[in-house]
Amino acid sequence: MSTKKAKRKRAATPVAVVEAAAREAAASQPTIVLASNCNVKDAGELKQSLCHYVADVAPVALDVGKVERVDTSTMQLLCAFVRDRAAQQRKVEWLGDSAVIRDAARLLGVEPLLSLPGGAS
Repeated sequence: MSTKKAKRKRAATPVAVVEAAAREAAASQPTIVLASNCNVKDAGELKQSLCHYVADVAPVALDVGKVERVDTSTMQLLCAFVRDRAAQQRKVEWLGDSAVIRDAARLLGVEPLLSLPGGAS
């Protein structure tokens, strides 16, 4: 029974939600919204969301505004996504501001790769 409850709880709070045309200003821009707690147990779901848009011609927005906790596996996925998009001359735009993401990028030495908004803190 505890396994079923855990699955239900995890399904209720997905790591990434893709919003199709959620913003009027960027109706053609896919947006991936990261959940408040991004960890290794949900990394597979995030990877699927990112892989779906890695070759998309339109800029992809990553909304990190609600992220409160992040682990290295999530940072690794974000780095790979940004790197792969940059190799194809495709843009990644960051929405929201997350000190947690900035701190993790700084600690892991990937700030230049991610080009996060908000600069140095």
